[in-house]
Amino acid sequence: MDNKPDTMTDKPRKTLSLGRKTDQSDGTSPSSIKTIAGKRVIRREASTTPSPPRNKPAKGKAPRKKTAAPKKVVIPPSTIRAQELDQQLQGHFRAWRDHLPLAVGIEKAIFRYISTNHISASKRVVQQLLHRHTSTMQYLHNLMQQPLRYHLDGSPAGEVIPTERESAALKLASLPPA
Repeated sequence: MDNKPDTMTDKPRKTLSLGRKTDQSDGTSPSSIKTIAGKRVIRREASTTPSPPRNKPAKGKAPRKKTAAPKKVVIPPSTIRAQELDQQLQGHFRAWRDHLPLAVGIEKAIFRYISTNHISASKRVVQQLLHRHTSTMQYLHNLMQQPLRYHLDGSPAGEVIPTERESAALKLASLPPA
């Protein structure tokens, strides 16, 4: 540290030095500190007390693993409601039960049925139900064979056009054999 006289009191002033000290004031021995590439490497001296032994499994015996409990199959509420609505529609409507080709826009009639009978079902439930119903092998086969589409009550609702028949044939061909 440099001592420079202070202009006001004429006392020497201490300045801060950023250099490293060469003497070891922290109590470590000089042999345990090395300088490598400008960095100080401090090594701990070997401990004279032995470390406690680790718990190792006995030879020949594998440690027992806890078996996981079988996971419960969780069925979403929308799937449960779609199944309940499917059962109710099968009980009330012959066109639904026989998998006849349904009228375009049949979801409006299904929503009317839901509201008049005070059934709890969302748009997602109805879409899921219609997708599952119209993807069955029996529905696709009837869509190819029947000339007309039907309302839920069984009254005719229009014709099945040739492109819909072709689409049903492609879907039937892509389904796995039963």
